[in-house]
Amino acid sequence: MTKSTKINPYAVLGVKGDATLADVRSAYLSLVRQYPPDKAPERFREIHEAYEMCKDPIMQAAALTGPLSDPPPLEVLIAKAESQRPRFPKLVLLALGDQP
Repeated sequence: MTKSTKINPYAVLGVKGDATLADVRSAYLSLVRQYPPDKAPERFREIHEAYEMCKDPIMQAAALTGPLSDPPPLEVLIAKAESQRPRFPKLVLLALGDQP
């Protein structure tokens, strides 16, 4: 099963974002009774996925912050770096200033 970070698991389960794991579990069990997998498979899948996301701290963070955008291609990063003036570490510049 692939976990989607596009849904807000707390909204799906009908609990607040600061709900305890016990509150999340209670809401999950209540919703599963309303939407059993044999009667509402898509809704059950969404509820189960939301519950799994609430149990996993990494998935929780992803759900709250949203998915990361795709990074630019390496060629774009290299071209941008080459177009900028070189930067020297502060210690190197200070050392050069001490020389006669």
